[in-house]
Amino acid sequence: MTREPIDDHDCRSAYGEAAASGGSTLSRSAAMTRQKMMTRATIGLGGALGAIIAVPAAVAVLAPGFKRATSYPVDIGPATLYPEVPKGEVPWHTVTFSRAPNDASGLARRLAYVRNDGDGTFTAISNTCMHVGCPVQSNATGFACPCHGGQYDSEGRRTAGPPVRPLNRYETSVDENGHLILGQLYALDNDLNRHPIKAPGEPVTGVLSDAYPEVPLD
Repeated sequence: MTREPIDDHDCRSAYGEAAASGGSTLSRSAAMTRQKMMTRATIGLGGALGAIIAVPAAVAVLAPGFKRATSYPVDIGPATLYPEVPKGEVPWHTVTFSRAPNDASGLARRLAYVRNDGDGTFTAISNTCMHVGCPVQSNATGFACPCHGGQYDSEGRRTAGPPVRPLNRYETSVDENGHLILGQLYALDNDLNRHPIKAPGEPVTGVLSDAYPEVPLD
């Protein structure tokens, strides 16, 4: 039997082509894997750089809303300007003042209702409704909000309507010159216990009381 001679060149060529074909497939797979890794790394790096840029900017914009405003004592004149009112009459003296010294814009203007309690002490109630912040008006029975019908008794406690809590109050004191001084604004619960200031619509007790940030109300 005669054997056909084997062409070493053909064997080497066939083996080389197979190897080259396999190597090319592996190379493409590796290249695609590297490409995906690079793409993901680029996206991740871009996100990190975006956060580095965006977070300080966001903090700069939002931070003032989470800071408590500076409170300045306000002298509203001699305490004799606010005499005790006979029972049966509206006991409140309406006082307009500025909470910031040298404010020319008028943005710091406030209104409070001041009552002489007859024992050397005074009560000063803010005119801001505790629903959405409309100005309340005093009457013979207490206070009323013309916007949405909120009603308060003579101590500023809510009696009807949508307000969530009593009206805010100012600290009061009489200085050595006999002048009435308004201090820090604070919030009250329904039992007239003092709490840190909150914005209109925000409760001061209950599970939702801590869900709101401090606000620069003064």
